[in-house]
Amino acid sequence: MDPLGLLLDIVAVAVYPGGLFLAALAVTLQRTGGLPRRRDLDARGFGAVIAATLAASMSALPGSPAASVPPAGGATPNLVAAILLVFVGASLTAPEPWSVRRMVLGGLGGASLILLGLVATSFSVASVAGGAGGAGLTARILAAASTLIAIPLVVQPHGRGAGAAGRIAVSAATAEVVLSLVIPPSLQWPAGPIAVGALLGAVAVYGLLLRATRAITRREYPALVALAAACSAAAAVAAVLAARP
Repeated sequence: MDPLGLLLDIVAVAVYPGGLFLAALAVTLQRTGGLPRRRDLDARGFGAVIAATLAASMSALPGSPAASVPPAGGATPNLVAAILLVFVGASLTAPEPWSVRRMVLGGLGGASLILLGLVATSFSVASVAGGAGGAGLTARILAAASTLIAIPLVVQPHGRGAGAAGRIAVSAATAEVVLSLVIPPSLQWPAGPIAVGALLGAVAVYGLLLRATRAITRREYPALVALAAACSAAAAVAAVLAARP
């Protein structure tokens, strides 16, 4: 076992970009979005929080272990793994029954993010986030937009009752992962901390948007569903075009 790799994994999961950093994002999202304040966790909610923390720890934010080249024997954070963890968290706490619209949006959002791997040399989160080229950046922005629009429709973070804390954690982790994809992980001081601060601000603004659109997201408003699907399709097209030699 590589001691340095183990230490990096612990820091990534427990402190930054997972753990404490995710908790700060979740509190910010909860307060600006007017989301439920329940802190009690059942088994499913606790499982969702764990999945969200692991997903967030793979974010390629500046200065994070995920944005660094892992030591020998280490494991590079994988975008597909992060997406699967988000899906696990959502499946544990999102309200049931699942409508066709929510299932379609979840599938489209995941597909557009996975297609970003075509632009990079691998599915490494840091490699995807650090990809150069205007088409690749466009694909990442569109994929992030489609996911952020779909989060309140799929996860329903405004829902009260059991699993509320898990839904907020999953929503915050998803926002962190997708927003990190548009921030170059190689940013140094002082650009790196500024970018991380900007992400915190973006999550706060996103919470305000969740508050403003609460009614239409609860009703799965068709226009909002269509917008998320259109952004997802555009992201897929941009990714394919960016991957062409």
